[in-house]
Amino acid sequence: MSKSVSDGLRELVLDNGMKAVLVERRGLPVVATALFYRVGSRDECTGEAGLAHFLEHMMFKGTDTYVKGEIDLLTSKLGGSNNAFTDQDSTGYHFALASDRWETALEIEANRMTSCAFDPAEFAAEKQVVLEELSMGQDDPWNMLWQTTEALTYQVHPYHRPIIGYREDLERLTHDGMRAFYRRHYGPNRAFLAVVGDIELNSAEKRIRDLFGGIAPAEARAPVLAEPPSRAERRGIVRAPGTLSRVAIACPTCRVGERDDFALDILGHVLALARSSRLHRRLVLEEELATQVSAQNETRLDPGLFWLVAELRSGVDPERVEAVMRDEVQRMVDDGVTQAELKRARIHIRSSFLFEDETVLDTAMKLGRFETLAAQGWHLLDTVLPTYDALDRRAVRDTAARLFAPESFTAVWSVPEDFAMKRPMVRPRKTAPKGGVKTSGKAKVGGKRTGSSKRAKKAKTN
Repeated sequence: MSKSVSDGLRELVLDNGMKAVLVERRGLPVVATALFYRVGSRDECTGEAGLAHFLEHMMFKGTDTYVKGEIDLLTSKLGGSNNAFTDQDSTGYHFALASDRWETALEIEANRMTSCAFDPAEFAAEKQVVLEELSMGQDDPWNMLWQTTEALTYQVHPYHRPIIGYREDLERLTHDGMRAFYRRHYGPNRAFLAVVGDIELNSAEKRIRDLFGGIAPAEARAPVLAEPPSRAERRGIVRAPGTLSRVAIACPTCRVGERDDFALDILGHVLALARSSRLHRRLVLEEELATQVSAQNETRLDPGLFWLVAELRSGVDPERVEAVMRDEVQRMVDDGVTQAELKRARIHIRSSFLFEDETVLDTAMKLGRFETLAAQGWHLLDTVLPTYDALDRRAVRDTAARLFAPESFTAVWSVPEDFAMKRPMVRPRKTAPKGGVKTSGKAKVGGKRTGSSKRAKKAKTN
């Protein structure tokens, strides 16, 4: 994909609405398939929190053709691998198999698209597995911090619900309720298939049409409530196991593929990725307030979040760390990035973006992510690197000035259970008048993972 995503790629659109892309890559005798469904925790209704993820588990527990455990056993016997994930916007299933047997993956996916068994005994047993997974997450300080911050930031949009769900909803979930959710959301018109590797395009297309072409569509994806603009800063405190404190600051941003998305990746790199990034140098190396700090531009199908998170050294007051984080954000609003920082960020992003095509499975997953998250679908991939190259310092600063308003931030502290609390008194510096990018001040460098790679929320655990 280093030249153009469209090179060697064939796109299919079946009569029932299913889309697929086929990429011929003959370097190794391996084929990867990635089937993405446009359903995630975003699509759950009140009382259904955690259902999309629970359903992902059940898709490995048998169909009318494959008994419990047979999908994994068959994959292993064929010398391949499979896995799955659920996030806010999609659910995905993927296989990697040798090129003389890869079509088995298509046969499995076509069968479980319509014929998941939902055996009542398996449903009851797997519910306990999911509930135990939820309990384990409630003991993880980082998980508690992420979930609390999202719940405070999103108060109307369904992104406020955790992907793993709520215990109360999962305990009350019925076998019939899951089957109804499956029938409502799993269908060819809600699916996108990427096949990448040592394939023959014509025969692969024929097999896809034969297996999936006769499947009836599911319901169209329903719209969700938009999150209204925040009028005031939101704050929260979590008491978590352990002796360390952590700080998270999150700001609502934009959708995948919008121009601000690319500028936010630059900002994330400069603020908190490498050892030379602004926050790492100040918090970890110079003032020795934190052991680690990171930034993440997590854009989604609907407007996502820009995150700054830090783990504090023992005994450090979270208020001090939050003040430093806010100060560096405000400096970004006031002064923007330097030309050297912009250049370094582009280099980091380019290398990360291209590295995502190292294997055929990487490429299949990349196609699926962009197709299900971006308004332009997988076609956005052709314009990603040119868009980064076209961003100048003024454009990056303008994005920071528009999105990093103090009233838009959610700040959450995770503190030990015996932490002596006092009222937070963090006050950001006043915003400078908007204008051109200033060139005064100290130049610092940094970087971050490309925003195309989303924070992993859930991997297959069956």
